Order: sequence, then structure tokens, then C-alpha cells
Amino acid sequence: MSPEAARAERIRVIAALTLIQVFFGVHYLAGKIVLREIPPRAWAVLRVAGAALLLLALVRALGRRFPRAPRDLALLAVFSFFGVAVNQVCFVEGLSRTTAIHSAIINTLIPAWTLFFAVVLGRESPTARKAASLVLAVAGVLLVIRPERASFSSATFVGDLLTMMNSMSYSFFLVVSKRTMHRVDALAATALMFTFGAVPIALFGGSAVAQIDFSSVSGIAWCWAAFIVVFPTAGAYVLISWTLARAEASLVALFVYMQPVIATILGMAFQNETLTMRTVAGALLIFAGVYLALGLPRPPGLRRAAPAS
Repeated sequence: MSPEAARAERIRVIAALTLIQVFFGVHYLAGKIVLREIPPRAWAVLRVAGAALLLLALVRALGRRFPRAPRDLALLAVFSFFGVAVNQVCFVEGLSRTTAIHSAIINTLIPAWTLFFAVVLGRESPTARKAASLVLAVAGVLLVIRPERASFSSATFVGDLLTMMNSMSYSFFLVVSKRTMHRVDALAATALMFTFGAVPIALFGGSAVAQIDFSSVSGIAWCWAAFIVVFPTAGAYVLISWTLARAEASLVALFVYMQPVIATILGMAFQNETLTMRTVAGALLIFAGVYLALGLPRPPGLRRAAPAS
């Protein structure tokens, strides 16, 4: 790849990563609005099923080819469990039990978890700096969720734990899926992952969907629901798969820092949420941990471009 082409590719990667985090940042507010009227389990089913149908239709309309190798299909099924099923269920169940600000800040652990899984799986070498970074990041999360007051009846503790499980599952997905995403069509692979992931989610929340009185859901909630399906779900996952084929997983994860800024502004403006000094201190510890883990930002480790998607 020529220097000019590499620079152009880098700009496209950074633009895609920025757009992903804008989608996700707005999603915290949108999700809270939707979850006021649609139960978390039912919304998880509707979100994933809607995204799967949208992506399958898009693949067909664009004439893309699905991966056919049995090994690739098996891997995509595994990726769907962590990147779609566990991730989506824990996210919506967590968001329904905590604040948008807490959810966004806890998800800034994603770069640290990504680094942790990369080391455990042998994708990166362990170092003292990386170990220290994980200690700082975990300390920050503990400061936010306040485990000394842990109670399954507390206002946000269960939601915070579910959100942390969501961040771990998503981080694991980023690490294990990168090599496969480098060689398959991103759009077709993402459509298959959502299709595979819809099965366990339907088993989990199908009964909740059957109990919904759809006529009682407001038009505003449906508009935000449509936004979530199209942009922070289908659109964002396609962009994530596209960027994973062109940049390191740790770089993809690093852009998660845009989320709490957007979510905090929207949460305070529209949800009457408050930002406490303890939450700020915890966020700073998390930021410090990930900064220590990744060091100064480096140019993206761009790979030779996969087929355009």
C-alpha cells in the first residue's frame, strides 16, 4: 500500500471509529427512553431480530456473499454468542438498572479488558505496565459501583455489574473475531452473527415479547427504537467489523472514551442524572489505567485492506 493510500485508509478508519462511538454515546439516552416502555428482555429480542432482518436484507440487496466455509460459520456462531447474545442482554438489562452515566463510564473498561484477553490468548505479551493498568482500571470501576454497599436491592449495583459483564463480553469478541473479520466480508459476516445471536436471545426473552401491548408503546419510543436498530446496532456492528479488518483491536477499543462524554452530557441534559465526584474519580482511574496500558496513541496498525464493505 502506498503512503498516500495508507493515509487515506487511516482517515477512513478514524472516521468510522468516531461515528461508531457517536452512535453508542447517543444510544445510552435512547435506550433509557425505550426501556421506560418496553421491558429489557423483550427489547433485547426486538433489537437483535430487527438488526438481523435489516442486515440480511442489505446483504441480499447488495449481492454480497455469505461465508460458506464450515469453520468460518462455526466461528461466527461463537462470536455471535459473546458479541451479540451475551453483550446485548447484559447491556439492556444493565442499562435498565443503572444510569446512562454509570453505564458509559463502566464501558470505558473495554480497552483494558481487550488488552487482558489479548494477553491471556497469546495475542500480546504480558508486561508489568499492562498489569498495573488493569489494577488501576478495576480500581476505578470498584470506586464507581461501590461494592462495599453491595446489595441486590441497591439502586444501581446490579445494573453496574451487568454492564461490566457486557464490557467483558464485547472485549472478548473484539479480540477473538479480528483474524476472521480480516478475511471475510464484514457486512455478510455481521448479518450472520446477528442471525445466530437472535436464537439464544429469542429463547431468553421470547415470552416477554409475547406479553407486550404494542399499541401502548408511544411513537417517540418507537422512533428511538428504530434509531437504535439502524445505527447503534446494525450500522455500528458493520463499521466495527470493517475497522477490525484494518486496525488493531486495541485501537478499535480505545475510541470507547468518546462514549462517556456524549452520554454524560445527554444524561444530565435530558434525564436529570447527576455526576458525583466519586464517579469522576473512578472514571479518572479507569482512564489512567487504559492510558498506561496503551501508552501514547500510535498510528493505527493498518493491515492490507480487506474487500471493501
